[in-house]
Amino acid sequence: MLKSKHSVLLILMTIGLVNFYSCSQKESISLKIMSYNIRHGNGLDNVQDLSRAAKIIEFEAPDLCGLQEIDNFCLRSDSIGQTEYLAKKTSMAGTFSKFMDFDKGAYGMSTLSTKPIVSTKILKLPDAKYEPRTSIINEVQIAKGYTILFANVHFDWVRGNEGSSNRLNQAKALVKYLNKSELACVVVGDFNCIPESATMQYFYSEGFIFVDKGHDKFSYQGEHQREIDHLLFRDSREVQFEKKNVLLLKQPIVSDHRPLIVELEATLN
Repeated sequence: MLKSKHSVLLILMTIGLVNFYSCSQKESISLKIMSYNIRHGNGLDNVQDLSRAAKIIEFEAPDLCGLQEIDNFCLRSDSIGQTEYLAKKTSMAGTFSKFMDFDKGAYGMSTLSTKPIVSTKILKLPDAKYEPRTSIINEVQIAKGYTILFANVHFDWVRGNEGSSNRLNQAKALVKYLNKSELACVVVGDFNCIPESATMQYFYSEGFIFVDKGHDKFSYQGEHQREIDHLLFRDSREVQFEKKNVLLLKQPIVSDHRPLIVELEATLN
């Protein structure tokens, strides 16, 4: 009997040591992520000056940045490639996605990254009434042997039931694509809807975690202030996220949106 008890004790100690060793081997890294609708560089003072947005991004130094309302060689924004300009100014890699031809150039969105980009998908989204919509989905290497999906969105802006339906269908198309992968996901952007909307509730039902901004939450600074810029994440078996800090910068002039910055801790298994 004594021998049997010793054997059981030895087994339990062995299991405990294995579990302790496994836990001690987990690695954690910090990710700083930004979402910013820059209004193609046109400030609330009606001054077209892209360098102001570039300075904000450069100063905050995010690892990943989703940008909305980006011009590509449009007359209204001095006929420059805004993605290339911002990428150069911030020493990041830039990806542009065209929504439509506009003003002798193209209008759309961009993603900036300091992390290696493994692959990029430009996903066409349905049901935009006046402006076509896409999502940029980068597979990004956050550490050796670990990648995540980083999706940038700018959903339809139409109000009322029609707009709500359009945004929900765009969210469903995005999630359908993301569900094909087992990778952890981070989704940022101008969702053009509040956290209580049907669109955001759909994301919650699909396992996404909404990063709460706290009391100071109104990201859109137009005539009617609204909370429409968000960051969502979903874990995988290999990568689990935890919010460490969230901040809406007080930048009332550079754009009609405030930059959203979220620091996530990613635990790697």
